[in-house]
Amino acid sequence: MKKGFFIIFSMMSFLSQFSQESKEFDYELLGALVLDSNQLISYKIVFNSNDNGFIEGYSYTDLSGENETKSYIRGYYNPKNKEIQFKESDILYTKSKFLPDEFCFVSFKGQFKGDSKKKSLEGDFIGIYDDRDTCATGKVKLVSTKFVEKKIKKLYKKVVKIDKIKKVDSIVKAEIKPENYLKKFSETSIKSGEKVSVYVYTNKMKMEIWDYGKEDGDVITILNNGIPILENYSVKKKKKAIIVHLNDDKNLIKIVTINSGKLKTNTTKLKLYDFRREYEVIADLEEGKEATINVVRLKVKKQPK
Repeated sequence: MKKGFFIIFSMMSFLSQFSQESKEFDYELLGALVLDSNQLISYKIVFNSNDNGFIEGYSYTDLSGENETKSYIRGYYNPKNKEIQFKESDILYTKSKFLPDEFCFVSFKGQFKGDSKKKSLEGDFIGIYDDRDTCATGKVKLVSTKFVEKKIKKLYKKVVKIDKIKKVDSIVKAEIKPENYLKKFSETSIKSGEKVSVYVYTNKMKMEIWDYGKEDGDVITILNNGIPILENYSVKKKKKAIIVHLNDDKNLIKIVTINSGKLKTNTTKLKLYDFRREYEVIADLEEGKEATINVVRLKVKKQPK
């Protein structure tokens, strides 16, 4: 095999736990932040670009890690010289235990290389705290998800051919099946015992709950600060909407799996709506287990005069 194939396969393995919401974007790239200390942190960006070159979208850092975080990105793209720059701001959600003012936001400048099928993006970044102090420096190295998709499909075809001659482990085969592998790029899950913090500007939040898999009798209870807001609910394919009234200080929303259904896998999906943002997560929980969504109410920052 060619050396390049080994490199991209290693990258795909590294990226196998990445996720993203279902909304489509003009640009979708994934890879890593390479710190000057040689530390690698998984990284993904999705964004749209308007006619004036202004870009707006999201970044995902440390996906499926203990510090997984989603932030806004805004910046500019010049299609003539393929140069791009953007800055992160305003955290949407995080699994990190750090406080918002302790987060290190990426400020990036780089350039696209290659055509649309093999598009890659490389450049330098500086990590900046809210108080403008530098917290990290390094490189950003990303590739187009279309390129990853093409490679994983080729790899799967080779595995199928090998399987006809020499039996391949069924779990491994299922894991790299394109529709299963690529699903990891389109789902954000919260597992048993995990806690994710989301940041909103509203005092009441709409929540939708539905079974995104096969309807098999999943039963859940949802509590806000220990008080049930949806109790022993049998999750259906049809979305159920509820309104959650939020306190000023603490809003700990717990999702508890009462029954994981016939398939023994809870496939409940939740979508939270703020007037400025949306969050979609999968409650990937074992029976009798729970996960927590910490909803933090933000105040609109006053612009300096």
